[in-house]
Amino acid sequence: MSPCFVAGMMPGYRRCSINFMASSRLDRFLAPWVFVLTGIIFNILSAVITHYFIGLNNDAINIIDREIQSKEILIDSLWQSKNEVERKKEFFILLLSSKPDKADMVKPIYRDHLKEIVGNYGLKEFTTRMDRDTGSDLDLLLDLSGAAQKTIIESINDTYFETLELQENKMPLVRDNSRLFSIAIFLQVIGLILVLARDLRRQ
Repeated sequence: MSPCFVAGMMPGYRRCSINFMASSRLDRFLAPWVFVLTGIIFNILSAVITHYFIGLNNDAINIIDREIQSKEILIDSLWQSKNEVERKKEFFILLLSSKPDKADMVKPIYRDHLKEIVGNYGLKEFTTRMDRDTGSDLDLLLDLSGAAQKTIIESINDTYFETLELQENKMPLVRDNSRLFSIAIFLQVIGLILVLARDLRRQ
């Protein structure tokens, strides 16, 4: 006969009944299927964080990385353009200073070079001097080359600062990914522990 039933004829019967009901609820709450279901939910949450939220951040990071790479390529190209302007300036200085025999052939080439600099780097303020100069004015060459190089350096600086800005935009995403990854690992470990706790509960 149950002790609680026997105690039913005594004043402590009600307390024994409440304890029995509480124990029954606790057993249902700690049933093996509860551990398994909770563990599965935690693992699903971990997978969602890893494959969705971290995936979205990775997509954004990849886009930023491609933009940074394209700007780095642009900076290299601009440096090459600056060096090319410098080399051509030195070439024409040497060529014109040596007073070549075929000066009539050199002048058109020289003028084409000056027009190319004006067109490539938007130096329209030199147009009047270009029209006025009909010879081989080295001052015009020096001024044009200097202005072109200054324009290139400004473009390099602007592109470099844009690269820094992109790096700053990337850092919060990287930190967010690190935080999300830690949370996902934590949920996955807890989920595994809960699934294993099912066997311990059965024992």
